[in-house]
Amino acid sequence: MLLYIILAFMLDSLYYVMFVVAFICCIFTYKSLDKNFKWFLPFLAFGVFYNYPAIFQLLIINHTNAWCNNFNDILEFICYTMFIMSFDDRTKRKKFVYIAAGVIVGLTLIDIFFIQGFWHRATIAIVIQNIFGLWLVCDYYYRLLNDDNDEYIELISHPPFLAITGIFFYYLAMTFYYSCFSFMVYKNNYHFYLIAITLLDLNSLMLYGLFSFSFICFFRKNNLSS
Repeated sequence: MLLYIILAFMLDSLYYVMFVVAFICCIFTYKSLDKNFKWFLPFLAFGVFYNYPAIFQLLIINHTNAWCNNFNDILEFICYTMFIMSFDDRTKRKKFVYIAAGVIVGLTLIDIFFIQGFWHRATIAIVIQNIFGLWLVCDYYYRLLNDDNDEYIELISHPPFLAITGIFFYYLAMTFYYSCFSFMVYKNNYHFYLIAITLLDLNSLMLYGLFSFSFICFFRKNNLSS
């Protein structure tokens, strides 16, 4: 039990370090990034500030920081949705997805203020957001595999594929974690909680690791072409 707690604490600390690493990589490779990736700089800058332990503690009000995490999830959902759709040229499809995403944001606010409460995690809305995000990622994979473009794409160094794959694993872990949230919290199943939070932290490491690698791939590609 103690070993699991220590491991969870270490992973949680390492998660923030990887966040900072991704931000630094984004700064140094910013000029090489495609326009679809440049928004990562302010996004990661906000994340580094928001997740800084001292700042994060200040956001605990009424013995919880669930309220700010709910709004942070909305921001991530909007940003990741727009990012994934930036690689889709179908205008009607984009319009449909943005309308659907807007409806989900509306449902999230209803969940926060009227269903689960302002001071609690909006787990229902979070699971809906993540399932929608997984569907968008799978649609991207389908389009990528069925692309008629004759240009050869090496997926292991293709920045959009790397970044979206990071988002895919993150959404997958978030869906599992928050689907089981009530079971973990209300039944006091701490062993399951430690396994779930460890899985979530590992996938967060993968997310920001793949973001960093995608930025570096842009930098390498530009250096080779110049």
